[in-house]
Amino acid sequence: MTKLRKKVFIIGGTGLVGRAIKESLAQTYEVVVTAGHHEVAGGYQLQAEDTDRLLEILEKENPQIVISTINGAFVPQYTFHTILADWMSKEPSKKLLFISTANVFDGDLSQPCTEQTPPDPESDYGKFKRDCEIMLMEKLPAQLIIFRLGAVWAPDCPRIQELREYSASGKPLETYPNDYVNVTLAAQIGAYAKYVLQQDLKGIFHVGSKDMVDYYAFQKMVCAQLQIKLPQFAPVEIPEKAYQAVLPARTEIPDALQMTVSQVLEALKTS
Repeated sequence: MTKLRKKVFIIGGTGLVGRAIKESLAQTYEVVVTAGHHEVAGGYQLQAEDTDRLLEILEKENPQIVISTINGAFVPQYTFHTILADWMSKEPSKKLLFISTANVFDGDLSQPCTEQTPPDPESDYGKFKRDCEIMLMEKLPAQLIIFRLGAVWAPDCPRIQELREYSASGKPLETYPNDYVNVTLAAQIGAYAKYVLQQDLKGIFHVGSKDMVDYYAFQKMVCAQLQIKLPQFAPVEIPEKAYQAVLPARTEIPDALQMTVSQVLEALKTS
């Protein structure tokens, strides 16, 4: 008798991160996705304000795993995730993977952060994501997975498209020397999601390179790698080193899934 595949519901499954996770999980799981502003084949259109629609879809699909990469205004998003968590809490076997951000640490840029570093946001975005993390941890303490991401790259991703556009236009592109980050390949996020779900892990994971790089320097590396003429950069002076790096420190993640800045850069060649 064929074993039924678990159903994964990816909210925001047509964006850069959502697509990467879908591609990684599609061979192992039954995957259903939503898009925010357009219909999607075999899936649903769903925005953060559509909480009644969210509950209708959850009742109809009854997924074992929900992955949220949804965007939108902060207040509706918070309400959306509260309702989602309440629905999931009724069945403890269900799992939620929530995509968060390095911005939960943007109130203190004096050092890189690992999963053990307490959040300290200053920006509205960082505070919103921090508040979502806290609420979800309270409602789903044994069901929650959080991925914190920094700058996400992929072949022909929006960041590469921006470099090409500014290169062609000659307009100045604001950039940030002395801002040290780690970088994430979209495909790495997908691989992490598959591994974490299959190994039944939970808690917070920082997904990105093990090492760091100056963001301005990395943009120039990308241009050299892809033979993009350097845009007219407009560096924003940062007097002291700033760190917006979310370094991975979870020992459960195998070496095969870890990446370096150089490996991320190499993976962009296919664009």
